[in-house]
Amino acid sequence: MARIHPTAMVDPRAELADDVEIGPYVVIDGEVRLGSGCVVGPFCRLEGPTVIAEGNRFTSHCSIGAPPQDLSYRGEPTRLEIGPGNWFREFVTVHRGTTKGGGVTRIGGYGLFMAGAHVAHDCQVGNHVIFANGGTLAGHVEVGDYATIGAFSAVHQFCRVGPYAFLGGFTVATKDCLPFMRTVGSRPARCFGPNTIGLERKGFAPERREALKKAWRILHNPKLTTSEAVAKIAAELGDQPDVALLLEFIRSSQRGVILARG
Repeated sequence: MARIHPTAMVDPRAELADDVEIGPYVVIDGEVRLGSGCVVGPFCRLEGPTVIAEGNRFTSHCSIGAPPQDLSYRGEPTRLEIGPGNWFREFVTVHRGTTKGGGVTRIGGYGLFMAGAHVAHDCQVGNHVIFANGGTLAGHVEVGDYATIGAFSAVHQFCRVGPYAFLGGFTVATKDCLPFMRTVGSRPARCFGPNTIGLERKGFAPERREALKKAWRILHNPKLTTSEAVAKIAAELGDQPDVALLLEFIRSSQRGVILARG
């Protein structure tokens, strides 16, 4: 059976795998499902409806599955879904969705959420992400796989952070952050080109990194409008999968993308 500290309070509606560990003064409230190997450290509060896959760790004082901080929310049955193998450090907060935002907040697998990170209602977060201390998402934000949100950075509601994107510390992103690129700064944030070292560490071959560098040089060219740059990149490098993803991200942007030109 699950190991539950005698000071913990576990709602009878909760479903715990047999090897789950629940620490001191934990509160599990409502329909919370915890998969195999999950460890919930002291003073955490988990609220449902929430489904948490196997192998998640909650260090201490986390608030997971709380109602959304949205004035339109009236107690509707929305939910939170968390994939496998994440590590949530001290004081991380993750909120359930809203009906107007689709009703569900989702976090993928194998992410690291450092102390004080926040994922708001209706966010869709990918796999293998890193949120440094205090990294914050407003509502309805999308974060791609392998993205990094730097310390004390904030992403405006309805923005997107592309796959493999890197946001430097204290960044304020009010537009979409390009995949594979480094975005740093506050009002306005600026893009500084491919995250070359990070991509190399993630196993990107030299030719992949070089294709992204070439695409960036064109996109960064002050003599071209963004539309002209996208057309030129598509003509010269569109057969490269990473570049094709970058172009699709730019074309599908609703809020505009952050570039070096401001």
